[in-house]
Amino acid sequence: MSFDKFRAYSFSGFALCSVFFTTLIDATPSHADQKVSFYQQVRPILQAHCAGCHHPRNPEGDYVVTEFVDLLKGGESESAAIVPGKPDESYLVKLITPEGNEAEMPKAKTPLAQEQITLIRTWIQQGAVNDSPAKVEYRFNKENPPTYSAPPVITSLDYSPDGKLLAVAGFHEVLLHKAEGDQIVGRLIGKSQRIESVTFSPDGKFLAVTGGTPAERGEIQIWDVAQQSLVKSIPLTYDTIYGASWSPDGKLLAFGCSDNTLRAVEVATGKEILYQGAHYDWVLDTVFSKDGSHVISVSRDRTTKLTEVKTQRFIDNITSITPKALTGDWQPSIAILHRIRFWSVVQTGFPSCIRSSVSPIA
Repeated sequence: MSFDKFRAYSFSGFALCSVFFTTLIDATPSHADQKVSFYQQVRPILQAHCAGCHHPRNPEGDYVVTEFVDLLKGGESESAAIVPGKPDESYLVKLITPEGNEAEMPKAKTPLAQEQITLIRTWIQQGAVNDSPAKVEYRFNKENPPTYSAPPVITSLDYSPDGKLLAVAGFHEVLLHKAEGDQIVGRLIGKSQRIESVTFSPDGKFLAVTGGTPAERGEIQIWDVAQQSLVKSIPLTYDTIYGASWSPDGKLLAFGCSDNTLRAVEVATGKEILYQGAHYDWVLDTVFSKDGSHVISVSRDRTTKLTEVKTQRFIDNITSITPKALTGDWQPSIAILHRIRFWSVVQTGFPSCIRSSVSPIA
């Protein structure tokens, strides 16, 4: 083959490849050509970068991004955050678009990547459609109880004050066993899929249950033990609830939340009478003092704290740094980090450690 023929073939091949790749590039759809999914593409961006400050409990700027209706509506600016079909008139777009190296949202953080901003703009341009699937919830009741293919993880159990019943946490339910363990006498089936704590009231007539659906909602359930009926359901927070404890008179219920708060409610009304945010991580367990004046809370932040109920005042961290500083009646309070500690709490409210022992599983 002559050089001229080779050059002609090479030029033809190059031209053919150029046409092929040009066609391929032109055929590759951009965001503007593709249908952008709110659920699969936009929602994860909002969850990762915005939901931490703009959630229902304490929304910054009065703007909530975790609920679709609120996401469109906007916050204290009174400007529509999202105007379907009009990204340039959508206040959210203005907030996330950087000027120089900074944007108003996310606040005090690195601005969203240009591709993420383009995705949001395109989704709005396409009509800001909510394509989120309907929530799937288990529909369990007495006629359709949960079934188990393997033993469930037991997160909590409690004996009734008369020692005749043992309440055991299950999936979407609490199982009531005879104390001897030879018979299930009741299945208290509720809405919450995860049960985190069960505890009988001081008189044994009621059972308090805390739990919820992770990353969605928390719930407190109050059951009439004799009737095996749900007396009260109290929805709270946007994640599961932990560590319920009754006040000695059975009128109050304390519990911990994954938003780092210790709370207590009136059982009869559901009214919140204590809200304490002294912890820095999830509050996993609670216990009232003998006279009901204080609540002790234990958290994933590795601290145990004392709070006065009447004033909602955080008193102090319970530590073992002042042994024998105070005296008084002592009782076992809470097991934490595989160690059981016995505390003395006197009228001044300052605790001191009486005895500490490591559990066999430490």
